[in-house]
Amino acid sequence: MSWFKRNKGIEKTDDLDLSACFDSFNKHWQQTFEIIDQFQASKGVIKYDDIIAVINHLNQLIKLLLLDIQSVKSTNQSRCLEYFLKNQLLGKLYSWSLKTDKFKNYLKLEQLKVFGVLLSELRGHQLLSDDSILNPLILILYSYDGDCLSVEIEKHLVTVLRQFCVVLSHQPSILCNVLKDHTKNSKCVILSLLMAFIHREGSIGEEARDALLIFVSLSRHNDTLANIITSRSNVSPVLATGLSGLYSVLPRKLDFENDCYRLSPENIEDVPELNNFLASVELCNAVAKICHKTVHDQLLDYLYHGFLLPVVGPALMQVAEEEVATATVYLDLLLRSVTHPGLLQTFVKFVLCERFEKIKIIELLVNRINNKSFKVCIATLALMETILDLNCEDVMLELVFKYLVPCTHIMLSQRSRIKQVDSYCKSADIFLSLIPDVLKHRNVNSQTLYSEYRGYLNYARIKIAECAIETKYWTYLYDGENPSHIMVETKINELENDQNSILSADDSSSGYESFKAIKDIDKILASEDSRPADEILSNTSSPCGSNSPTCFIRQSTLKTKEPFTHYPCLGPFLEALFSNLENLPEQDFRINLRLTAVMTRLSIYNKPLIQSLLLNHSMIFQPCIRSLFQILRSLKQTIESKLCSRVEKIIEAEAFLFERENKLCKTNCSHSVNEKIPEPFARGEIKRRSISVAFGAMFRRNSGNKEAILESTSNGYRYYKENKTQSLDLAINAIILAEWLKELSAICQEHTIS
Repeated sequence: MSWFKRNKGIEKTDDLDLSACFDSFNKHWQQTFEIIDQFQASKGVIKYDDIIAVINHLNQLIKLLLLDIQSVKSTNQSRCLEYFLKNQLLGKLYSWSLKTDKFKNYLKLEQLKVFGVLLSELRGHQLLSDDSILNPLILILYSYDGDCLSVEIEKHLVTVLRQFCVVLSHQPSILCNVLKDHTKNSKCVILSLLMAFIHREGSIGEEARDALLIFVSLSRHNDTLANIITSRSNVSPVLATGLSGLYSVLPRKLDFENDCYRLSPENIEDVPELNNFLASVELCNAVAKICHKTVHDQLLDYLYHGFLLPVVGPALMQVAEEEVATATVYLDLLLRSVTHPGLLQTFVKFVLCERFEKIKIIELLVNRINNKSFKVCIATLALMETILDLNCEDVMLELVFKYLVPCTHIMLSQRSRIKQVDSYCKSADIFLSLIPDVLKHRNVNSQTLYSEYRGYLNYARIKIAECAIETKYWTYLYDGENPSHIMVETKINELENDQNSILSADDSSSGYESFKAIKDIDKILASEDSRPADEILSNTSSPCGSNSPTCFIRQSTLKTKEPFTHYPCLGPFLEALFSNLENLPEQDFRINLRLTAVMTRLSIYNKPLIQSLLLNHSMIFQPCIRSLFQILRSLKQTIESKLCSRVEKIIEAEAFLFERENKLCKTNCSHSVNEKIPEPFARGEIKRRSISVAFGAMFRRNSGNKEAILESTSNGYRYYKENKTQSLDLAINAIILAEWLKELSAICQEHTIS
């Protein structure tokens, strides 16, 4: 409607002559009716000039109607509206337009524009409660269902659908009128039309997704609508298959030279396919949050069987290393993008329980930690860090506690010391003493954030407090006594043929209590920076009370069949990490950054079994178990022996790190100016990061080409190009180790305080 400007609307006229307005309104309709009557008398012969005349009269009718309604105190006093409804003008116009042959689609589009204006301008009025307006709107929507539409029609149609959904959300009584006409086998035309656009790019797709969310949210308290969505619409199948389709067009290889083992918002912006995929993931996440329980359950079922099993699973089982690494990165992105507890449970169940080629996915991932391929190894370590960040009891049970609960890795005489608190922080001193001597007296810039020990203390305090809150409702304490390995084995045997895991043995808590959104925990802790963590926690209300909607499950659905081990063993996961750590001096520093980040995350858990393994220097283990402190002592000796006479390399490595850090700070500043919206998959990341996270971002760019160096060989001379980062790997790894030891020391101190 060319006369109508949406951004301005209809201006209210105080001195409008209502009587003259009604007379003009009546005259326009009479002229329109004469054209319609003449058409019927001529037995279906219509002229283009007549079509244009009808559209012009229709435009004037709507303009006068809006002026009249806005000039009176209520719609009940509008003579134009009364006449409009009583004579069913829109219904008559629609019926006539169907008989106009080649002009039918043109007239339908104009009527669609009319409904767009009415829904937009008269949103606060109860116009749709009258069948003379609602029924023609439904008929026009039905007429477009299944048709091949032009871009112009699609744009107006999606806009009308969104406005219609907004009106329904404000006036739920109208929804009953919309649903009452649905017969047993009929479909919901609103959903049928919207589902064709939800995966579309651009503004049309955005409007369609907004409309879908508004409409689906109405099902939360409407069982009839929920039944229609689950039984007479394709919402869940389209969301799941759409996700599968978008996943299939993602790049099969990523540039790991630029640290793409973990996707950032900057990476995603550069790849349109990733943008579309992430938008679809966020849509599924939003639908799961706001819909009816039956819709929620159906959606999760379709996502599990229509996306995870047939698409993500086979992608992780590929042979080519680059494709395997890329699939691992995408799984990491999924876990960081999803925030709804039900979706998180679905993904965790998939990772922990599903088998491909007779091996569990979680076992496959653990085996890849020591993969010879740099890309597979580093992507897997990043994914494991994300999985540990979930603070899920079932995850920790599968990876760690299943092997530590029997306490076979500890000498029998030491088991009573598992819960012992290191009151004097001796372990913290030991960690600091393990820093190679060649690095203890280096000239460090005191202004560098991540070289400040206090920075590590702040980081450790916040992360430990956050983890304590999220694991507060775990089933067991994992302190060497609770649970008893005998009791747990008995429970496993009793439930072996059941669908519940051992975590359901105590219905008072759940392994998934930690799937919750921490409410500004960063702000809570930052505002009380000087107070000890235990005091803060004691005054922080539990975010996961018994009636909390985030406490969505009281019985785990993950099945655990494997018995607890009876021989000294740390389990494949911890053994893989320890084995990888032993190679720290020789391997790529980027792997070391991710490795230390994973082990730091493990040490954050306030569970005595983990603390006694990683942070207790005096714990005596079985002879076949090599402790973390033994490995660190060996690393210290190795680094000292190789770097004792190469102090210049350490200085060069420090300069390299400072240069990279400065570049990173400048890059972050430029991004912060241009980006006002926070990244969608950040789980409330705290402002002060660990050294592993900080250094990890420093190496996102290649060092560039170096000039050729002349080297003497047995056969003469040759030129070769020295890679700066490779030549400095040992020195960089030594600095990483030193900073990581400071981080572990700080974690020890904060655990003692808390």
